[in-house]
Amino acid sequence: MWALIKKDLAVWIRSPAIMAVTLLPPLALLLVLALQAVAVTSEPVAVVNQDTGGRAAATLVQTAEAFDGFRTQLLSPQAAQAAFADLQVAAVLTIPRGFSADLAAGRRPALVWAVRNFNADSTNDLRRGLPDVVTSFLATGAAGADPIGITIREQDVHPHDVGLVAFQMVGMLAMLMLLAGLINAGLAAVKEWETGSVKELLISPVSPLSLIAGKVVAGVVAADIAGIVVTGVTIAAGLLTPPTLPQALIALAAMTLLATFGAGVGVALAAALRSADRMNPVAINASFYLFFLSGGVVALAYLPPWLRGIARVIPNTYAVAAFRQALLYGSTAGTATDLLWLAVAAAAGLLVGIPALRRGLAH
Repeated sequence: MWALIKKDLAVWIRSPAIMAVTLLPPLALLLVLALQAVAVTSEPVAVVNQDTGGRAAATLVQTAEAFDGFRTQLLSPQAAQAAFADLQVAAVLTIPRGFSADLAAGRRPALVWAVRNFNADSTNDLRRGLPDVVTSFLATGAAGADPIGITIREQDVHPHDVGLVAFQMVGMLAMLMLLAGLINAGLAAVKEWETGSVKELLISPVSPLSLIAGKVVAGVVAADIAGIVVTGVTIAAGLLTPPTLPQALIALAAMTLLATFGAGVGVALAAALRSADRMNPVAINASFYLFFLSGGVVALAYLPPWLRGIARVIPNTYAVAAFRQALLYGSTAGTATDLLWLAVAAAAGLLVGIPALRRGLAH
């Protein structure tokens, strides 16, 4: 078994194509999601201040410029209309003349919020953004007594906010671990049939279980190496903060268990397909579907009920939850349950893969 592990790892290290098949799909998807995040979280907005001498109007402009939900630029009415018509800004906020005086006199001036409704998602982000700006403006006291009288007491679940790319990165990490387990263990087994070396293995004085264990362990070790390298790169890039030792051990345990599940399924696929040309597309497509079905892009609570039901039986769901707690929020809350479900999934993967590969070796 140890000889097989060393042999498979040596083949993996010397095979750039296998590394590319393992690493490129998750990284390419991460790049797509990162570009999407830049596109939809930084919508340009023009502000037209027609109350140029008003103190309250100046404070509202400063509040809008400080808001992180969109990029704000102060323009003249003509320049704002031209930018709006030329699709250079997504919305225009107009502060009318006499805005500050009306507030001081107890009157209720109207803000004009022109929004380009390309699609419901981006448009609703803009519509929700203006009330946030106004609420922050009222909190400054520049409008006098708060005419609304609403006090918001935010109670966050997590100790700090995280960026959208970092939030999605841990979903990518789960996808990577599953794909690495599938590809590395599966291709290591497939190569025995493609090269004909399976005959030599079968006539050697080694039990089939040792052969299978060598393939699975080598696939898991290769997946762990890939996961550790990618995690280290994301920490060096500033997307993730360095975890403490307990958090790092939890993340490593989740990586190993998910990779074990992937390796078990991978050797089962190898026994059925016996070809790298058939193995690779099946593994990549399965990893992509499980990534989206397990809440890799958004929090599980945001998914529709039928999709949450599917996510509860997908191992990626529990790996993503453990990664987010350990690597994003610096917490270990709930990770014991996640690791337990991952252990069950890993055992199920082995129970599927070992008998399948044994039957494949026997035939």
